[in-house]
Amino acid sequence: MDIHAWIAIATLVVAMVLFISKLIPLEATALSIPVVLAVTGTVSPAEAALRGFGNNAVIALGGIFVLSAGLKESGVATLMGRMLERFGGKKERSLVLMIMVTTCVLSAIMSNAATVAVFLPAVLVLSRRAKICPSRLMMPLGYAAILGGTLTLISTTPNLILGSELERLSGGVRKLGMFEFAIVGIPISVVGIAYMALIGIRLISRRESDHTAKRENFRDRMLMHYHPKKRLYKLTVASGSKLADNTIAQVGLGKRYQIEVVQVSRTKGFWHQFIDVQPDLMIKTGDVLFIEGKDENAQELSKAHSIPIEIATEDEEDQLLGRGINFAEVSISPHSAFLNRTLIDLSFRGVFGLSVLAIWRGGELIEKDVGATPLKIGDALLVYGPTRNIRKIEENDDLFLLDRQRSEEDVRHAPIALLLLAAALLPPVLGWCPLAVSALASALLMVATGCVSLRGAQKAIDLRILFLIIGTVPLGDALFQTGLAGKLAATLFPAEMSLCNFYVFGALFAVSSLLSTTSNNAAAAVILSPVAYAAAESSGVDVGMAFLAVAYGASCAFVLPFAHQCNLMIMGSGGYQTKDFVKVGTGLSIVMAVTTAVLLAL
Repeated sequence: MDIHAWIAIATLVVAMVLFISKLIPLEATALSIPVVLAVTGTVSPAEAALRGFGNNAVIALGGIFVLSAGLKESGVATLMGRMLERFGGKKERSLVLMIMVTTCVLSAIMSNAATVAVFLPAVLVLSRRAKICPSRLMMPLGYAAILGGTLTLISTTPNLILGSELERLSGGVRKLGMFEFAIVGIPISVVGIAYMALIGIRLISRRESDHTAKRENFRDRMLMHYHPKKRLYKLTVASGSKLADNTIAQVGLGKRYQIEVVQVSRTKGFWHQFIDVQPDLMIKTGDVLFIEGKDENAQELSKAHSIPIEIATEDEEDQLLGRGINFAEVSISPHSAFLNRTLIDLSFRGVFGLSVLAIWRGGELIEKDVGATPLKIGDALLVYGPTRNIRKIEENDDLFLLDRQRSEEDVRHAPIALLLLAAALLPPVLGWCPLAVSALASALLMVATGCVSLRGAQKAIDLRILFLIIGTVPLGDALFQTGLAGKLAATLFPAEMSLCNFYVFGALFAVSSLLSTTSNNAAAAVILSPVAYAAAESSGVDVGMAFLAVAYGASCAFVLPFAHQCNLMIMGSGGYQTKDFVKVGTGLSIVMAVTTAVLLAL
């Protein structure tokens, strides 16, 4: 091998290590790749290293992001969620089947993560109505969204990339059609749904905390689900107290004592007035502060200020709830600006007027230093405060409520959104124009017709994924130009051996699944494109089928929670741990792998 081949290998290895370790931002790693390849002359000419910026898959994917946001914001997805609530029933197996089928269908035309975000509240409503543990329904929901990625060209990022790369490598001779994925994708989805309904739900653990989800009272369900070690106390601000004549922010009970003020009761004449807590609220002599925290923190506060603190009675708790104070479970949206930031950084209490009592992450409860804990995708927050403030969360795109679905969402633009979706899909199917053109045009019309707001469209475009594709496209070119892709294909599929098609497709599926799980499915699709093309040529299988094997492998992300966004999103509300995904997802992965290899080999 020449020096350029070794540079390509070194670039690939370093990039994969950084993708897995996340030592630096993923997009920074990706955009460094074309720079290295251009400077070293590994990709020639140097301008070819920038080919990713004009890649059809990048343009099409940007349009698809906006179309997906339009389907959600216009109410198309909400209508399906309402239908799910209305016809869900109360039998566990029938619920699992209905949830998975509906989610799988919607995921074929929307992004996987957006589909889960829409259906999460509806599924939690169903679990309460049917008195079924949320953990029994959350994993089927997430897995169905991933299975939906096997149905169409636009259903997931790797599909788009592989379709674009196949057309380029074959010189336009071979293309992947919009619904060509469904020929094998439908049987894969059917088998995957059957596995979950018959076997998978039997493997999902029933924890003691799960049984509390059967209770109809949402406040009790939240408290029992999180098992907070904190209590509600009350203290009366006496004359001369250091707390008097200071604002909530100035006394800083949260920073000093890990204590949250959740409500203030103030006497006005003969009446007791309950006042919502805001950072600028001035504490007065005679105020009764209802505070929430641990025993030791409350005792520390009592000693420091020489004031008696009492445990609030159940009647007083109910009185607060009767004053419009409530609990709610809130999750972080996949593309939220809150990710990797703390509640203190976000001034969460000041912006929303809500207290965060705990964070549920990966089956574990975080109660200590909640305000200083960076938020991660899949986190579920237990918030406490005025009901009207909880409802305001529904207007924020960075968060979504898990306890109910938005009933007030405007669905008048839903027919227009569906027409624009058809306008994006039909022209490439009929051969009138490329998907990149029709998707971009429909995305612009989505904004122009009000199906999605300009802000919503901007937030929907995931620059991290786009930069990842832009950066890794020249790496695929380098593997092809230096002959490394052919050598790797020759190693996996020796020409002197008579290999059956089942082995070829199975091996491509396995390598794609492994690479996607450990790094990123978009990067895996780009890197394996030239390998799949060379493997098809050396083994004599249809090149389109080889690319489909890679696509289906990229969607096989069931075994680990961090392997896919959908897994992370359901982790908090389902109360899962990594071992739950391993136990249930391993069987589903084997079933999907065998089904894929057999059907492609026929």
